Amino acid sequence: MTVGKKDANRSRRLDSASPLIWVGVMLLVLGELAVRVSPEWWPWLSPFGLTYGWGWWLLLAGTIARAVTFKWWRAVGPALVLCLTWPSFSLVFSLGSGTTPVEDADKGLGVLSFNVRRLDEYGWLKGEETRRELSRWLMEREEHIWCLQEFPLNGRAMLQKAGFSWAVPSRKLLAWPSGAGPAVVTDLPVKDWSTWMFPQGAGRGRVVQVDVETQGGVVRIFNVHLQSLYFSEADYEAVEEGPSREEGLRLLDLLTQAYAARAAQVQELKRRMEESPYPVLLAGDFNDSPMSYAMRSLRKSRVSDTFEAGEFGWQGTHIGTLPGLRIDGVLADTVWQSRSHQTHDVELSDHRPVTVLLERK
Repeated sequence: MTVGKKDANRSRRLDSASPLIWVGVMLLVLGELAVRVSPEWWPWLSPFGLTYGWGWWLLLAGTIARAVTFKWWRAVGPALVLCLTWPSFSLVFSLGSGTTPVEDADKGLGVLSFNVRRLDEYGWLKGEETRRELSRWLMEREEHIWCLQEFPLNGRAMLQKAGFSWAVPSRKLLAWPSGAGPAVVTDLPVKDWSTWMFPQGAGRGRVVQVDVETQGGVVRIFNVHLQSLYFSEADYEAVEEGPSREEGLRLLDLLTQAYAARAAQVQELKRRMEESPYPVLLAGDFNDSPMSYAMRSLRKSRVSDTFEAGEFGWQGTHIGTLPGLRIDGVLADTVWQSRSHQTHDVELSDHRPVTVLLERK
């Protein structure tokens, strides 16, 4: 075979879409492995859950490139991969087609989840002005259940000073008893509540558990804040500017340790949810993307992700260096249908609030 024919055959095998397709497929395969292999066994896979959405878009771009250049047969394989991975991709990107109205108002239940970052008590944003804006925003909310994370010990007084009313309607605050932690605010009757931490060896994480009486019966709420990265300001600056090799290895070690801790924490969380005699709601700052081992483990229990009713787009909740990163949300018992899921475009913390409207099936 002549050199010219060899080059022609090679160019047919490797067209301009090939890099997009191969990189996309590689990221999707690694992402699918990341949600199935426990980070306690193989932690290096876990970060690939963060790149799953981008892998899907790269593969889509490559598939379209082949289709518009009439390479139909060479587009069939990538198109099939896109179809097979659509259920996973829909967890990180919403087409906005799931929102529907509640047919029976008595069956509807609104839930808010928001990491309030200690109500900006250290002035990361604008301090008192931020608290006033947050108070006004909360006063406009109609959800019966608020799950707040990083709520400070003196948060009740801080909000009241900023203009928030706890009296109209009468709202009960059920908060972590020492330091900043999860808190549940509700205007529903409270039957019981408790706080607990994960077992020793499962990392740092806090849970406020509350039983409330709703129109449809008693509901058990789990407001959680799972293991964080505990990056310092210098660490975040290193990520933005590009870390040295030594810094990069140290940060990767922190990242993989956090993945492993969350994987252990969700096992205890699943056990407690499955023991509940009531339907459960799980809300909080999960510190993990939907394509992670921990979040997949939770979805395999008695709850599903309300993001299925999300608005169009990534709906990222963390305001940071990775755009579109969704680490906060609400998972609801299968007795509910998710009617709407909204990520609010407000910057009153380093997280965006999420509101969900549920309806009993």
